[in-house]
Amino acid sequence: MKKPVKLLWLALGVVAALLVAGILVFALTFDPNRYKDDIERMALERTGRTLRLQGELKLVFFPSLGAGVGGVTLSERGSQREFISLQSARASVKLMPLLRGQVIVDTVRLSGLRAQLVKNKDASYNFSDLLEGKAEKPGPKRKEQSTPVIFDIAGVDIDRAAVAYRDTSTGQEISLSDLQLHTGRIAGNAQGKIELAAALKRDKPPLEAKIALNGTYSLKPDAIGVDFTAKLDESNVKGKLGIARATQPSYSFDLAIDRINLDRYLASSETKKPEAGKQEPPKKEEAAKDAPVDLSGLKGLNAQGQLQVGALQVQGLKLSRLKAQLKAAGGRAEISPHSASLYEGELSGALSLDGNANRIALKETFSNVSIGPLLRDVAHQDRLEGKGNVALELAAAGATASAMKRSLAGTAKVRLRDGAIKGIDIAGLLRKARAAAGRQSGQAADSKESTDFSELSASFSIKDGVAHNEDLDVKSPLLRIGGSGDIDIGRSAINYVVKASVVGTTSLTVPVKLAGPLDAMKYEVDYRAVAGDLAKSKVGDKVRDRLKGLLGR
Repeated sequence: MKKPVKLLWLALGVVAALLVAGILVFALTFDPNRYKDDIERMALERTGRTLRLQGELKLVFFPSLGAGVGGVTLSERGSQREFISLQSARASVKLMPLLRGQVIVDTVRLSGLRAQLVKNKDASYNFSDLLEGKAEKPGPKRKEQSTPVIFDIAGVDIDRAAVAYRDTSTGQEISLSDLQLHTGRIAGNAQGKIELAAALKRDKPPLEAKIALNGTYSLKPDAIGVDFTAKLDESNVKGKLGIARATQPSYSFDLAIDRINLDRYLASSETKKPEAGKQEPPKKEEAAKDAPVDLSGLKGLNAQGQLQVGALQVQGLKLSRLKAQLKAAGGRAEISPHSASLYEGELSGALSLDGNANRIALKETFSNVSIGPLLRDVAHQDRLEGKGNVALELAAAGATASAMKRSLAGTAKVRLRDGAIKGIDIAGLLRKARAAAGRQSGQAADSKESTDFSELSASFSIKDGVAHNEDLDVKSPLLRIGGSGDIDIGRSAINYVVKASVVGTTSLTVPVKLAGPLDAMKYEVDYRAVAGDLAKSKVGDKVRDRLKGLLGR
């Protein structure tokens, strides 16, 4: 009995040896390069794209199943324009674990990758056809299908890569060059390090930036997180990112940035801010362009976290010590609470973004803020100086920035001290009032002129982009100024009447009408009404004495 068993084992050994020998002979003699033409032909038939295999194909069968390729190009569909190319690529899968349903991959290496991504006018991309697949009728579920395939990748190495993106509708072009990516192991319960570096370039508006990221990550089911430090130009970033596995992924973050100028990266930075004291009306071609506002990206976003920034500039606004909490779900995002230091004062409030209605709502309180530099940086207006408090409660909706301005609604309150209204000199107008020369034609506001005040307060009700005021109260040692009227925010225009009077009497008033674009405002004074007030005054000499002291005569 023992002899037949020995013979059986011997026979099996011979068969195994012959099998291994056959595999080795096949691996050593098989030349995949003979099938290049067939591979290129099949690619053209199935995708309508031209595949060129210029380099040598290398296959390995044992102990790993692997492939290496170089000099590969793939065209766009139905065209000879290059879509993607690479100088070399290599990857291998361990053979024995593969038989057990485990895909254990050595480090995947890509070198010299070049990709040209294009968004067409119909919102499709030049790779959309590659993502399309024919729907197949599902067959009966087999028992072995219930066992999931386990993937385990030792790492990913990408070097000397470049990706270019072009939007044919807008003409926007963005490119990443000198792209390098190195990761550690990618698998369930794995931890590793990640390194990313690239140079970013944009044409409209022109932008060049350097990106560098170093960090660690954890792919544990209860963590799914990345701890990292990164550098974007002169900005240093430290943070944590996490994702919770669910039907709809949920993201979490905790970011700290030492300083960042977002205007460098936003399209709005294309608008040049005029120099202090100079008002430059927008050019016609610039005014014709209306920046789109699209909040639809919030739909499907489920995230929460916190952000801290040491110094931030955005839309001209300069902030420091910014702290904000963010929560996004159901197409809405709440940035609340948030706080910051700005222009010698403090800011606190809440901001709401609604991607379902493309709507923005905010409630902000500015405390002890220097209003002059704030308005110059954000609104490019140099009409007011002073320090104090501003309270805003506003909402707007629309598909463009101008539509948002025209829909603006809410309230605003201002209370300032020790400041000045620029563009008009009330004292100078009173000096001219002595002549009572009658109504004069409109005069352009002069930024060199101003009216000083010790206190200023006003409240506004805002509807359809128009801010209406009835309770302007401006005080100075010798003057009292009231007023009422409208400021059209959507059209950047004003239609307002102020009335100035001398302290101690209400008989002498100077009515001044302010009208026109905010950038080219004009005022008109009713001197005849002033002369009438002087003639009717019962205090006569007392009023004239006050005027004499005020006017320095």
